[in-house]
Amino acid sequence: MNVPEQLCNMTLSRLGNKNTVSSISDPKTPEDRIFAIWYDPCRQIVLKKLMPNFALGRKVVAMLSTAPAFGYAYAYQEPVDCLKVLGIGDVQDKENNYSVENNQILTDEEYADGMNLRYVKDETDVTKFTIEFIMTLVSEMADKISLQITQNPQLLTAMNALIKIDQLMASALNGQENTPVRKNVSKFKMAKLGVDNPSLYNKK
Repeated sequence: MNVPEQLCNMTLSRLGNKNTVSSISDPKTPEDRIFAIWYDPCRQIVLKKLMPNFALGRKVVAMLSTAPAFGYAYAYQEPVDCLKVLGIGDVQDKENNYSVENNQILTDEEYADGMNLRYVKDETDVTKFTIEFIMTLVSEMADKISLQITQNPQLLTAMNALIKIDQLMASALNGQENTPVRKNVSKFKMAKLGVDNPSLYNKK
């Protein structure tokens, strides 16, 4: 697979549609226009759900000059291609509390030379996609456009079931490639879940 249009045509094939997508960057046909709307949102949501190895990134991010109004001492800039923050520092480092708010990462730790950040990238290069990711993305797109393309509610139900199967398979295959890692804790997320002791969730 080299271009997004190939994945779009796989999706049409899965829906039993014999038409093809020519361009989602310069859409002209009805199929082109449908996928121009749905391709990027579906790609991004599957990246966030699966966190595939090919989309994992590391970057040193700068401290912002303006500190948070309260709650944390420092703020660091979230990368523009960040879909999901995975943690601060190396995976074996001591746990760091942080919160992701308004495209910023808030923490009490000072990193004068920049903060080491691990995150899920908004990967757009189709040539990097693994086959299990492609299959899950195709299922995601098929689910989102099936009713518009086919007007068949039963097919929509079938596509929804396929998403779950393909996602489970992709997650299992991706997880086998790396050993479990320690997760950093977001106090903000834990507070939303009503958890008072986040350390209980930091197990390998």
